[in-house]
Amino acid sequence: MDVLILGGTTKARQLATRLVDEGVDLCTSLAGRTKSPRPVPGLTRLGGFGGVDGLKEFLTDNEVKVMVDASHPFAATMHGHAAQACRDLNLPLARLAPPSWRTQPEAATWRWVDDHYSAAQALADMPDVILLTVGRQPVSHYLRLGPRQVIVRCVDAPEQELPEGWTVLQERGPFTLDREREIFSQGVATVVSKDSGGTDLDPKLRLAAETDVQVVMVSRGPAPGWGDELSTVDETVQWTSDHIATVIELPRQATTQ
Repeated sequence: MDVLILGGTTKARQLATRLVDEGVDLCTSLAGRTKSPRPVPGLTRLGGFGGVDGLKEFLTDNEVKVMVDASHPFAATMHGHAAQACRDLNLPLARLAPPSWRTQPEAATWRWVDDHYSAAQALADMPDVILLTVGRQPVSHYLRLGPRQVIVRCVDAPEQELPEGWTVLQERGPFTLDREREIFSQGVATVVSKDSGGTDLDPKLRLAAETDVQVVMVSRGPAPGWGDELSTVDETVQWTSDHIATVIELPRQATTQ
């Protein structure tokens, strides 16, 4: 196998499409956290690897030449496992992630926090209606808000029982500016988001800037120390082609004792 892509994002799907069109032998791995993931070109697998050792076994058994970690910027555990496995096997690794929104002019007006616990604390003195756009899994951190006016937007409904006053919008992005206006018309005064990033702000953040809606932004964690950091599909296609062409098959032995 030429390439293993850790997927689940739009960029991962775009990358798989480009590489399949070029005849690259690849597999995209999906974590399986979304009940109905969008189809991805080429071979796919669903579910975890069983930690670093399981990932290394998959890479070795399938003679993977290079790996691209195009999972969500907040998939910290997966990023760490990918870096450790590739470092142990001396395998080329690229991490494909959009650039942080921190460089956007509007970012200076947001309340930046380190994690979801801190985000929930920050919301204590911020106005309702709160639009919570952090996905299904982190919702448990925000239950401490209690019976306030909260709109939770996610693909799959949260498993927890939600407090009185909370509503769930089961929707899958990307979202248009018109759709965001519809949601904001319900009285949204505060938006909670993760720094998913990109070269431009997404529509909800653009609309927040236009309407003076407050924003709480959860920061990304530090990048792993192994691999090349890339931000576009084009440069990742080139990186992949270059490394497949020049990779030298070395014994798949751990570098740690």
